Amino acid sequence: MAEERAAPEALTGGPGKRGTARGAATPRRDLAARRAALAAVPLFKPLAGAEIDQILGHTALQLRPRGAQILRKGDPGSGMIVILQGAARVSAVAADGREVGYAVLGAGEILGEISLLDGAERSADVAAIEDCVLLIVERAGFLGLIRKSPDLCLKLMGELCRRLRRSNLALESLTLLDLPGRIGRLLLGLPQIAGPAGSRVTIRLSQSDLATLAGGSREKVNRQLRLWEKEGVIARDRGHIVILRPERLEGGS
Repeated sequence: MAEERAAPEALTGGPGKRGTARGAATPRRDLAARRAALAAVPLFKPLAGAEIDQILGHTALQLRPRGAQILRKGDPGSGMIVILQGAARVSAVAADGREVGYAVLGAGEILGEISLLDGAERSADVAAIEDCVLLIVERAGFLGLIRKSPDLCLKLMGELCRRLRRSNLALESLTLLDLPGRIGRLLLGLPQIAGPAGSRVTIRLSQSDLATLAGGSREKVNRQLRLWEKEGVIARDRGHIVILRPERLEGGS
């Protein structure tokens, strides 16, 4: 079962608000919702309540609608971003102008952790593929907390290692697998909820998103999805993909 998360209104102080809001300026109820959302992020689970509150004192909340740019490669790296709700696509533009997708990140995952540590410019583009609620963590305040918390430091190192492994896997897919194999591996690696008929991919990916992440054209990706749908490998449910026969996706056939 998927983990329940606070509604966007609880995190942002009310419906329809956009932009940035300081955590310290929110009503107590909304601050409690943000504290609970941050405490649910795997990176911050070792922290005590007082340490969570210390992080919130160095944060700002942002809303980004689907399709909006969150980060641009080359921008100054001033802090880390925690995805409280929604999903984002990490990519870069190749020398020939093609967009190459690296990963899809969902609620509870972090962005910009490399720039957080070294203060260098952003290393990739990030765009919202769902409406996102983001928590911006300032670099200076977070570095001070890392110095005091060995558990948090180890968690962050583990996250960096996980990202490196994910990048290596993406590179392996692009060089060793054909397009069906890349699409299959991509779908199997996305968050899923088990259902009576199959596993439902929780993130709604457009054909453009799938093509960017799998390294193929929209037409070829759509053709493969239609073939799998016809063969009963996958189904579609209100914009979501339902995986019916995962063993077929493992081989990409």
